[in-house]
Amino acid sequence: MRLAFVDLVFSWPPLGGAPLDLYYTISGLQELGHEVHLFYGAEVENWRLEPVREDRLPFPATRLPFTAAETTPEIMSGRFRAAVDAWKPDVVFQCFGFFMKPYVSLALSHYPQVARYYAYEPFCPRDYRLFWKDRTCPKNYLSTPNVCRRCTANALRRNFLMGLVTGYALEYERTRAWSPEYHAVMLASLRSYKAIIVYNHFTKRLLEGITDRVHVIGGGVHFEDFDYAPLPEKGRSERTVIFMSGRADDPTKGLKTLLDAGKLLWRERQDFEIWATLPDDPYHYPWFKALGWHDFKQIMKFYQTSDICVTPSTWEEPFGLVAVEAMATGRPCVVSDVGGLQEIVIPGETGYLFKRRNAKDLAKYLRILLDDPALRRRMGDAGRKRVEEVYDWKQVIRHHYPPLLEKVLQ
Repeated sequence: MRLAFVDLVFSWPPLGGAPLDLYYTISGLQELGHEVHLFYGAEVENWRLEPVREDRLPFPATRLPFTAAETTPEIMSGRFRAAVDAWKPDVVFQCFGFFMKPYVSLALSHYPQVARYYAYEPFCPRDYRLFWKDRTCPKNYLSTPNVCRRCTANALRRNFLMGLVTGYALEYERTRAWSPEYHAVMLASLRSYKAIIVYNHFTKRLLEGITDRVHVIGGGVHFEDFDYAPLPEKGRSERTVIFMSGRADDPTKGLKTLLDAGKLLWRERQDFEIWATLPDDPYHYPWFKALGWHDFKQIMKFYQTSDICVTPSTWEEPFGLVAVEAMATGRPCVVSDVGGLQEIVIPGETGYLFKRRNAKDLAKYLRILLDDPALRRRMGDAGRKRVEEVYDWKQVIRHHYPPLLEKVLQ
């Protein structure tokens, strides 16, 4: 089967989870015997991304360059249509993109199409997080477009006043995303897909009433990259290491909740340390260490040195890759009950779920794990087995995509 993949802001080396997801999806389907081809937009003047290293891609890719002046729905959708039509695929996958994505997908609606949404792109034009005033936003663009237009206009106003109309702001302007017509285009594109892939059931529920062709497929890791490191035996004088990976400086990642839990625990015991990937340390707690930014190999070492991993996100984390990475290394995970995270960890088996922003609840589960090294080992082993069976990319592709493609072509 010939499978075309369209990505409007692809980067390689990857700048985030979306290009990683796409890379492993395309590679996995190629290994299953499908003919694959990536068509990606190179908006150098607009998004200012580094050139894609096509020599590092194991599959064919076509670069479609666009100047800032050419970043319009008419030009971009027309150019993608011409390139894809020349290749003649059986199925088109619409991957990462911002305001242009609905126009490009409608231009290719003469093919069976599968859309992949990596965050909350159809629901939150402000910043795709669906997060407002430290809470999950109760509104969403599909059902409350006027409210969301005002919110987005307020968020982007400074860009326009200062003349910083590039990237996200430029696409918002060029697509007329503030208009009622754009809302109609978005709905038409969502209804045109033969299938939509999302990371979690929270997102699936947001699409109820729009389409019933939604499939929840989690992301994954390349399991072979993760060496099993048995939890180290701790001497009486050694502290147990609690590790938070990811962008800990982002307020939505919940470092404050973890620090508050650390304060509660330190009042009763001094047998632990909390490590976080943070560029500097403004706190100076005797039990906290800011690790700075590191590459993947060094992060792997931190996982292997740690005893417990925590992902305390406060927003509806679409997936939760760092939790899967920690489990792949054989570490028990304590994660907040949000988005995709709550679907990764099995409470009482591979770790625990705690109530978001609730430091007391988090401290309770950390206390249990701090007190029981044998439990940490059992949960870590169970988590690694779960990743191997469910979240290894080979398993993700083999389990989900053949039946999905069969359904799309019916």
